[in-house]
Amino acid sequence: MADLSEILTNLTPEKRSQLLARLRSKTARKPAAKAIDFGQNFAYKFNSDTPFDFVAAQIAVEDPDPGCVQIRAKASSLNFRDVMIASKLYPSSPGVPTNMGSDYAGIVEKIGPGVTNVKPGDEVIALHVGHVESGLVRDNCHFIKTFNVFAECVCRKPENISFVEAACIPTVFLTAYIGLVQLAGLKPLEKVLIHTAAGGVGLSAVRIAQWLGAEIYASAGTDLKRQYLLDMGVKQVFDSRTVGFAEAIQSLGSGLDVVLNTLSGELMTESVKLLRPFGRFIHIDKKDVSANFLLPMGLFVNGISFQFLDISLLFKNPDLMNKSLQDLVSHFEENDFKPIEYTVFPAAELKKALTNLSRGTHIGKLVLHYE
Repeated sequence: MADLSEILTNLTPEKRSQLLARLRSKTARKPAAKAIDFGQNFAYKFNSDTPFDFVAAQIAVEDPDPGCVQIRAKASSLNFRDVMIASKLYPSSPGVPTNMGSDYAGIVEKIGPGVTNVKPGDEVIALHVGHVESGLVRDNCHFIKTFNVFAECVCRKPENISFVEAACIPTVFLTAYIGLVQLAGLKPLEKVLIHTAAGGVGLSAVRIAQWLGAEIYASAGTDLKRQYLLDMGVKQVFDSRTVGFAEAIQSLGSGLDVVLNTLSGELMTESVKLLRPFGRFIHIDKKDVSANFLLPMGLFVNGISFQFLDISLLFKNPDLMNKSLQDLVSHFEENDFKPIEYTVFPAAELKKALTNLSRGTHIGKLVLHYE
């Protein structure tokens, strides 16, 4: 078989030039993707329905609509819902858009007409479902750096904590605060079981229960996490991965007043059985709800109450969201609540942060830093 040099020798100059051009086009390297300037505005976008198939892209932002606020993020914390969204497994809340990145701390850049609760230059925290343009939440726009959000979702940042610490507040402290204080009405000396207590919601709930003077029982999935809780002053700590926690708590005597639950299936039903008469069960895991898991009515023989709390639904009740955020800020400024444990990643390393979060080995929160 003739080699390439022999073939080229036998071609006319025109044919030789055409063949070389085709060979060069096939062997040429594809141009590298344009580098993203993370110092400018950007957002993450999904390329397809394949799990974790997202990239960062530069994005322009319009002036805020009436009733909206434009914020430049300094930090944004991750929640497990972000892993579920990235994995294409998240069960959406009815009527609430699904975007990664809901918990922010940053600085107000601009305000739209009619906004009175904040002004440009204010340091704020925000809980939102996505970037708002022309009255609509923009689809496929995640962990954006500068964004517009409804004013009801914004509250001034506690002055005595950092942006990174403040970014850890919205989802987890709102969940724990509404669950324990507003729904369960947890009182001093009452017994509360906080499941998976070394996570973001769990540690927030521990802080709130300690402030209330409740007797805390907690569960966690590893020895390291259980030791962390013991070091926080929680005296009764159990393994969250087996039903052994239920037997251990029953052996201690009287039942529980409140359970803040993140477990599913059998572990959930065994937790319900631990409640004393008129106990309150606050369920915050969406797995069993989305699967329509059935609870035997016999579990309610002691007159217990069972409530499901989906913090995403606060977007249907913005007044409650804003009032609760303001309450949290006051508690932080009065040193009732302390920031929880966190680990920081650069905003350019979202995939690394989400992968870390999905392994479940961390304690507290993971935070993206935008500077």
